[in-house]
Amino acid sequence: MKKKLLFSLSMLFCCMALAQPATSRDIPFDLLPSGHILVKATVSGIQGSFIFDTGAGITVFTKNFFDKLSQTTKEDGGYTGFRATGERLDIELYHVRNIAFGNFKKASEEVSWLDVNLGGIDGIISLKLLENQPFTIDFDKKVIRLESAGTLSAIQKKAKRIPVQLEQSREKALSIFAFFKVNDTLTLQFALDSGAGKDIFRMSTRYLAKLGIDINDTLHVKKIEKRSEFNDGHMSVIYTTTLKKLAVVNTPSLSTADFPVQFVEGLIYDGIIWINWLGSSITFDLQHKRLLVQR
Repeated sequence: MKKKLLFSLSMLFCCMALAQPATSRDIPFDLLPSGHILVKATVSGIQGSFIFDTGAGITVFTKNFFDKLSQTTKEDGGYTGFRATGERLDIELYHVRNIAFGNFKKASEEVSWLDVNLGGIDGIISLKLLENQPFTIDFDKKVIRLESAGTLSAIQKKAKRIPVQLEQSREKALSIFAFFKVNDTLTLQFALDSGAGKDIFRMSTRYLAKLGIDINDTLHVKKIEKRSEFNDGHMSVIYTTTLKKLAVVNTPSLSTADFPVQFVEGLIYDGIIWINWLGSSITFDLQHKRLLVQR
Protein backbone atom coordinates (compact mmCIF):
# COMPACT_ATOMS: atom_id res chain seq x y z
CA MET A 1 0.00 0.00 0.00
CA LYS A 2 1.40 3.35 -0.82
CA LYS A 3 2.09 4.64 2.56
CA LYS A 4 -0.15 7.40 1.53
CA LEU A 5 -2.28 4.81 -0.35
CA LEU A 6 -4.52 7.29 -2.21
CA PHE A 7 -3.72 10.98 -2.35
CA SER A 8 -6.77 12.48 -3.92
CA LEU A 9 -8.12 10.48 -6.80
CA SER A 10 -11.71 11.22 -5.84
CA MET A 11 -12.03 13.74 -8.65
CA LEU A 12 -14.49 13.22 -11.45
CA PHE A 13 -12.50 11.56 -14.20
CA CYS A 14 -14.21 10.40 -17.37
CA CYS A 15 -13.22 6.95 -18.60
CA MET A 16 -12.12 7.53 -22.18
CA ALA A 17 -11.91 4.95 -24.96
CA LEU A 18 -8.46 3.38 -25.21
CA ALA A 19 -6.57 3.06 -28.48
CA GLN A 20 -5.75 -0.38 -29.84
CA PRO A 21 -2.34 -1.73 -28.78
CA ALA A 22 0.48 -1.29 -31.26
CA THR A 23 2.03 -4.68 -30.44
CA SER A 24 1.15 -7.66 -28.28
CA ARG A 25 3.57 -6.25 -25.66
CA ASP A 26 1.79 -2.90 -25.47
CA ILE A 27 -0.90 -2.02 -22.93
CA PRO A 28 -2.60 1.23 -24.04
CA PHE A 29 -3.46 3.95 -21.58
CA ASP A 30 -5.12 7.33 -21.45
CA LEU A 31 -3.16 10.17 -19.91
CA LEU A 32 -5.79 12.14 -18.03
CA PRO A 33 -5.63 15.96 -17.77
CA SER A 34 -4.81 15.39 -14.09
CA GLY A 35 -1.59 13.58 -15.12
CA HIS A 36 -2.83 10.14 -14.05
CA ILE A 37 -2.38 7.01 -16.19
CA LEU A 38 -5.71 5.26 -16.85
CA VAL A 39 -5.56 1.60 -17.94
CA LYS A 40 -7.92 -1.32 -18.53
CA ALA A 41 -7.51 -4.66 -16.77
CA THR A 42 -9.67 -7.67 -15.98
CA VAL A 43 -9.95 -9.46 -12.65
CA SER A 44 -11.76 -12.81 -12.56
CA GLY A 45 -13.09 -11.92 -16.01
CA ILE A 46 -14.52 -8.55 -14.88
CA GLN A 47 -13.09 -5.57 -16.79
CA GLY A 48 -12.36 -2.33 -15.01
CA SER A 49 -10.65 1.03 -15.44
CA PHE A 50 -7.75 1.70 -13.08
CA ILE A 51 -5.10 4.26 -12.29
CA PHE A 52 -1.63 2.75 -12.80
CA ASP A 53 0.19 4.07 -9.77
CA THR A 54 3.90 3.46 -9.12
CA GLY A 55 3.50 4.85 -5.61
CA ALA A 56 0.50 2.78 -4.53
CA GLY A 57 2.37 -0.15 -2.99
CA ILE A 58 -0.62 -2.48 -3.06
CA THR A 59 -3.43 -2.82 -5.59
CA VAL A 60 -6.65 -1.34 -4.21
CA PHE A 61 -10.15 -1.61 -5.70
CA THR A 62 -13.28 0.34 -4.97
CA LYS A 63 -15.82 -1.65 -2.95
CA ASN A 64 -18.24 -1.46 -5.86
CA PHE A 65 -15.76 -3.22 -8.18
CA PHE A 66 -14.56 -5.66 -5.54
CA ASP A 67 -18.14 -6.81 -4.86
CA LYS A 68 -18.43 -7.94 -8.50
CA LEU A 69 -15.53 -10.38 -8.18
CA SER A 70 -15.79 -14.11 -7.67
CA GLN A 71 -13.20 -16.36 -6.04
CA THR A 72 -11.94 -13.82 -3.51
CA THR A 73 -10.26 -15.16 -0.38
CA LYS A 74 -9.99 -13.01 2.73
CA GLU A 75 -6.80 -13.27 4.75
CA ASP A 76 -6.99 -13.61 8.52
CA GLY A 77 -4.48 -10.83 9.00
CA GLY A 78 -4.62 -7.26 7.76
CA TYR A 79 -2.23 -4.46 6.92
CA THR A 80 -1.56 -1.09 8.51
CA GLY A 81 -0.08 1.64 6.37
CA PHE A 82 0.34 5.38 6.55
CA ARG A 83 -0.53 8.02 4.04
CA ALA A 84 2.26 10.42 3.21
CA THR A 85 0.77 12.88 5.70
CA GLY A 86 1.20 10.31 8.48
CA GLU A 87 -2.49 9.42 8.61
CA ARG A 88 -2.95 5.77 9.59
CA LEU A 89 -5.03 3.37 7.49
CA ASP A 90 -5.94 -0.16 8.59
CA ILE A 91 -7.08 -2.36 5.71
CA GLU A 92 -8.16 -5.94 5.11
CA LEU A 93 -6.28 -8.12 2.64
CA TYR A 94 -7.67 -10.49 0.04
CA HIS A 95 -6.43 -12.74 -2.73
CA VAL A 96 -8.17 -12.36 -6.09
CA ARG A 97 -7.88 -14.68 -9.07
CA ASN A 98 -6.81 -14.25 -12.67
CA ILE A 99 -5.63 -10.69 -13.27
CA ALA A 100 -5.05 -9.86 -16.95
CA PHE A 101 -3.19 -6.63 -17.69
CA GLY A 102 -2.76 -6.62 -21.44
CA ASN A 103 -0.81 -9.78 -22.24
CA PHE A 104 0.51 -9.91 -18.69
CA LYS A 105 -1.41 -12.46 -16.64
CA LYS A 106 -1.17 -13.43 -13.00
CA ALA A 107 -3.12 -16.27 -11.38
CA SER A 108 -3.43 -14.62 -7.97
CA GLU A 109 -2.76 -11.20 -6.46
CA GLU A 110 -3.02 -9.75 -2.96
CA VAL A 111 -5.28 -6.70 -2.91
CA SER A 112 -7.52 -4.60 -0.72
CA TRP A 113 -10.57 -2.40 -1.23
CA LEU A 114 -11.82 0.94 0.00
CA ASP A 115 -15.39 2.21 0.13
CA VAL A 116 -14.71 5.31 -1.99
CA ASN A 117 -16.18 6.85 -5.13
CA LEU A 118 -13.51 7.55 -7.76
CA GLY A 119 -15.87 8.93 -10.37
CA GLY A 120 -16.08 5.85 -12.60
CA ILE A 121 -12.58 4.58 -11.87
CA ASP A 122 -12.49 1.12 -10.30
CA GLY A 123 -9.29 1.44 -8.28
CA ILE A 124 -5.51 1.51 -8.44
CA ILE A 125 -3.07 -0.99 -9.94
CA SER A 126 0.22 -0.88 -8.06
CA LEU A 127 3.84 -1.46 -8.97
CA LYS A 128 3.70 -4.69 -6.98
CA LEU A 129 1.80 -6.41 -9.81
CA LEU A 130 4.76 -5.94 -12.21
CA GLU A 131 7.66 -6.27 -9.77
CA ASN A 132 9.20 -9.17 -11.73
CA GLN A 133 8.28 -7.86 -15.19
CA PRO A 134 10.40 -5.07 -16.75
CA PHE A 135 8.16 -2.50 -18.42
CA THR A 136 8.24 0.91 -20.08
CA ILE A 137 5.82 3.79 -19.70
CA ASP A 138 5.87 5.45 -23.13
CA PHE A 139 4.15 8.81 -22.78
CA ASP A 140 4.42 9.63 -26.50
CA LYS A 141 2.70 6.44 -27.69
CA LYS A 142 0.59 6.20 -24.53
CA VAL A 143 1.37 2.56 -23.85
CA ILE A 144 2.86 0.52 -21.04
CA ARG A 145 5.24 -1.86 -22.86
CA LEU A 146 6.26 -5.21 -21.40
CA GLU A 147 10.01 -5.64 -21.96
CA SER A 148 12.21 -8.70 -22.49
CA ALA A 149 15.92 -9.24 -21.88
CA GLY A 150 16.55 -8.39 -25.52
CA THR A 151 14.56 -5.15 -25.57
CA LEU A 152 16.09 -4.08 -22.24
CA SER A 153 19.56 -4.54 -23.71
CA ALA A 154 18.66 -2.29 -26.64
CA ILE A 155 17.10 0.36 -24.40
CA GLN A 156 20.05 0.64 -22.03
CA LYS A 157 22.37 1.51 -24.93
CA LYS A 158 20.57 4.80 -25.54
CA ALA A 159 18.93 5.65 -22.21
CA LYS A 160 20.07 7.53 -19.13
CA ARG A 161 20.18 5.44 -15.96
CA ILE A 162 18.64 6.34 -12.61
CA PRO A 163 19.53 4.06 -9.67
CA VAL A 164 16.45 3.41 -7.54
CA GLN A 165 15.80 2.08 -4.06
CA LEU A 166 12.92 -0.32 -3.38
CA GLU A 167 10.92 -0.42 -0.19
CA GLN A 168 9.40 -3.88 0.31
CA SER A 169 6.96 -3.98 3.22
CA ARG A 170 6.46 -7.54 4.50
CA GLU A 171 6.40 -8.72 0.83
CA LYS A 172 2.96 -7.16 0.63
CA ALA A 173 3.67 -3.66 -0.63
CA LEU A 174 6.29 -2.13 -2.92
CA SER A 175 7.36 1.50 -3.32
CA ILE A 176 10.18 3.03 -5.36
CA PHE A 177 12.57 5.91 -4.55
CA ALA A 178 15.52 7.79 -6.04
CA PHE A 179 17.96 10.48 -4.87
CA PHE A 180 17.68 14.05 -6.14
CA LYS A 181 19.67 17.25 -5.64
CA VAL A 182 17.47 20.21 -4.69
CA ASN A 183 18.68 23.74 -5.54
CA ASP A 184 22.22 22.31 -5.84
CA THR A 185 22.35 22.05 -2.04
CA LEU A 186 20.28 19.24 -0.50
CA THR A 187 20.47 15.57 -1.51
CA LEU A 188 17.08 14.01 -0.73
CA GLN A 189 15.32 10.72 -1.41
CA PHE A 190 11.96 11.11 -3.14
CA ALA A 191 9.19 8.59 -3.81
CA LEU A 192 8.54 8.20 -7.56
CA ASP A 193 4.79 8.38 -7.82
CA SER A 194 2.92 8.25 -11.13
CA GLY A 195 -0.30 8.54 -9.11
CA ALA A 196 0.62 11.86 -7.50
CA GLY A 197 -0.93 13.92 -10.30
CA LYS A 198 0.25 16.54 -12.77
CA ASP A 199 3.13 18.82 -11.73
CA ILE A 200 3.18 17.44 -8.19
CA PHE A 201 6.42 17.96 -6.27
CA ARG A 202 5.89 17.52 -2.53
CA MET A 203 8.49 17.92 0.21
CA SER A 204 8.57 17.82 3.97
CA THR A 205 8.38 21.15 5.79
CA ARG A 206 11.55 20.19 7.70
CA TYR A 207 13.51 21.39 4.64
CA LEU A 208 11.96 24.87 4.47
CA ALA A 209 14.65 26.59 6.54
CA LYS A 210 17.49 24.68 4.88
CA LEU A 211 16.29 25.98 1.51
CA GLY A 212 15.93 29.52 2.81
CA ILE A 213 12.15 29.65 2.52
CA ASP A 214 10.26 31.93 4.91
CA ILE A 215 6.65 30.81 5.40
CA ASN A 216 5.79 34.38 6.48
CA ASP A 217 6.75 35.69 3.03
CA THR A 218 3.16 35.77 1.76
CA LEU A 219 4.25 37.26 -1.57
CA HIS A 220 6.06 34.04 -2.53
CA VAL A 221 4.60 31.43 -0.18
CA LYS A 222 0.93 30.48 0.09
CA LYS A 223 -0.57 28.45 2.95
CA ILE A 224 -3.27 25.84 2.27
CA GLU A 225 -5.18 23.64 4.68
CA LYS A 226 -6.53 20.38 3.27
CA ARG A 227 -8.93 18.06 5.08
CA SER A 228 -8.43 14.30 4.78
CA GLU A 229 -10.77 12.34 2.49
CA PHE A 230 -10.85 9.55 5.09
CA ASN A 231 -10.79 11.32 8.46
CA ASP A 232 -12.59 14.62 8.94
CA GLY A 233 -10.47 15.28 12.00
CA HIS A 234 -7.19 15.22 10.07
CA MET A 235 -6.07 18.45 8.45
CA SER A 236 -2.87 18.83 6.41
CA VAL A 237 -1.03 22.15 6.34
CA ILE A 238 0.69 22.84 3.01
CA TYR A 239 2.93 25.70 1.90
CA THR A 240 3.18 26.27 -1.85
CA THR A 241 6.02 28.09 -3.61
CA THR A 242 8.57 27.48 -6.37
CA LEU A 243 12.12 26.15 -6.28
CA LYS A 244 14.95 26.84 -8.70
CA LYS A 245 16.23 23.39 -9.58
CA LEU A 246 15.73 19.65 -9.15
CA ALA A 247 18.18 17.16 -10.67
CA VAL A 248 18.78 13.43 -10.47
CA VAL A 249 21.88 12.67 -8.41
CA ASN A 250 24.72 11.44 -10.69
CA THR A 251 22.61 12.26 -13.78
CA PRO A 252 22.30 16.06 -13.58
CA SER A 253 21.08 16.34 -17.18
CA LEU A 254 17.78 14.92 -15.93
CA SER A 255 16.57 18.08 -14.27
CA THR A 256 13.80 20.64 -14.08
CA ALA A 257 13.90 24.31 -13.15
CA ASP A 258 11.56 26.86 -11.57
CA PHE A 259 9.11 24.16 -10.59
CA PRO A 260 6.12 24.35 -8.22
CA VAL A 261 6.51 22.65 -4.87
CA GLN A 262 4.23 21.85 -1.94
CA PHE A 263 5.82 21.64 1.50
CA VAL A 264 3.61 19.37 3.61
CA GLU A 265 3.69 19.28 7.42
CA GLY A 266 4.20 15.77 8.76
CA LEU A 267 5.20 14.24 5.42
CA ILE A 268 6.77 10.86 6.19
CA TYR A 269 9.19 10.99 3.23
CA ASP A 270 11.75 13.58 2.15
CA GLY A 271 9.45 14.12 -0.80
CA ILE A 272 7.06 12.66 -3.35
CA ILE A 273 7.18 13.57 -7.04
CA TRP A 274 5.33 12.68 -10.22
CA ILE A 275 7.46 10.95 -12.88
CA ASN A 276 6.26 12.35 -16.22
CA TRP A 277 8.82 15.16 -16.27
CA LEU A 278 11.76 12.72 -16.27
CA GLY A 279 11.34 11.72 -19.90
CA SER A 280 9.01 10.66 -22.68
CA SER A 281 9.87 7.00 -22.10
CA ILE A 282 10.67 5.52 -18.68
CA THR A 283 11.69 1.86 -18.35
CA PHE A 284 11.33 0.18 -14.96
CA ASP A 285 13.90 -2.59 -14.43
CA LEU A 286 13.24 -3.33 -10.78
CA GLN A 287 15.28 -6.51 -10.64
CA HIS A 288 18.39 -4.41 -11.38
CA LYS A 289 17.10 -1.45 -9.31
CA ARG A 290 17.20 1.09 -12.11
CA LEU A 291 15.11 3.28 -14.36
CA LEU A 292 16.17 3.77 -17.97
CA VAL A 293 15.00 7.17 -19.19
CA GLN A 294 14.76 8.53 -22.73
CA ARG A 295 13.79 12.11 -23.48
